[in-house]
Amino acid sequence: MRRIIFLLFLLTLFSCKKQEISAIKENKDTVEYESTNWQEGFGLTHSIDLDSVWGKPVRYYITNKNLDSKALKFYLGNYRPKDEPETARLLNLVTTDNDSLRPFYRWILHKTILIQDGALGEYTGIPARKYAEKYPKEFFEYIDFDKSGKTYLDWYNSIAYSGFYDFENYKETNGIKENLVKTMNSNCGNCDETIKKRILKFADDCFSHEKPTNK
Repeated sequence: MRRIIFLLFLLTLFSCKKQEISAIKENKDTVEYESTNWQEGFGLTHSIDLDSVWGKPVRYYITNKNLDSKALKFYLGNYRPKDEPETARLLNLVTTDNDSLRPFYRWILHKTILIQDGALGEYTGIPARKYAEKYPKEFFEYIDFDKSGKTYLDWYNSIAYSGFYDFENYKETNGIKENLVKTMNSNCGNCDETIKKRILKFADDCFSHEKPTNK
């Protein structure tokens, strides 16, 4: 009798443990992931060959040995950004000098912008602004891909909400706006007048707190 009870105990323990473990494996071209609802609307299949980011299959990014482990967990659904320093670290990867991985980190920032609430909204503005400042041409190319204009709207609203909190004088909008324009122009090699006008418009929109300006 004791042996039967002991065997039942072991079976129950094993069953519970199995449910707790979230397996992250690659089975051919499909990754098993923790089932969550927070990625609803991302358009993911979690097939690393079917899902793509900026024209490349996800496999291209996650097989890169330099990919941040938290970024992989974000894709798998095992890490949802929240009000903690680790989220800030992850989102700030968008300004990496690694051209191969930057689109994936940008995708993570954009998806975080889409799911942000009040607290999470405090984390997206600064990395979004710094990305636009450091890679202005790349930024405009990215937002132009969405012909609806929603990506542009989402990004500048995020920057308007929390993108200048790293300035001690973040309420002195004129000086900060001038600095934004100056920084973007300095990082925009061989920019023509069209791009320079777009930079000015972008700066205005980041401080408009309304609809984008028509310029």
